[in-house]
Amino acid sequence: MKTLSSYKGLINEMPVQEQAFVTKRITWEKKIDTKILDEIFVGLPERKISRNDIFSKCPIDLFVYLVIMWGYPRGMRGHSNDTAIFENINELSEIINLPRRGLVIENELEDVLQKLSDFPGLGISTISKLLYFRTWKFGDYDALILDERILRVFQAKVFEEFENLQNLSRHNALKYYLDYLKTMHRTSNQLKVSPVNLEMFLFIFGNNLK
Repeated sequence: MKTLSSYKGLINEMPVQEQAFVTKRITWEKKIDTKILDEIFVGLPERKISRNDIFSKCPIDLFVYLVIMWGYPRGMRGHSNDTAIFENINELSEIINLPRRGLVIENELEDVLQKLSDFPGLGISTISKLLYFRTWKFGDYDALILDERILRVFQAKVFEEFENLQNLSRHNALKYYLDYLKTMHRTSNQLKVSPVNLEMFLFIFGNNLK
């Protein structure tokens, strides 16, 4: 297994806020109200959405839409998944936009995850994106994205720092999400890098190193 210390400089240079994906209006036309699409795409056939766009220019009424478009620019796997999310968007937004989301204690995480996973179409990848972009914090740990590409890095045993996460899968990742956050923050502190930089590094390079 590799160690992350060799990649500290690269991790520090990750352009996290600029990470962007292009999505096309036609992908969402049968799933999202025309007025909302008009507001998001402003007359254009496609839009490039960055992390910074979601953090700095995203009112709650557009938030879930933009997170889904950023995370799944070609639409979610399973035609009904994103449609089911959009059908429950008001109820979902109420949970995600909790005023005290930056002051949640660790013991409350399980309840939050359960409430979100009860919505059709929501798994660890989408839930973690929603929590991350809405700046949730659990105890000392900021929410981070945990998607299948990162899970595959852990399963492949690429880096020794994540040996304790090698059994994570999309089926049990909600249960062990706090372990993931603790390991990511501990490793980041050891390397003196940002946890979100480390997350992006794993996403881009984690399974593409030899």
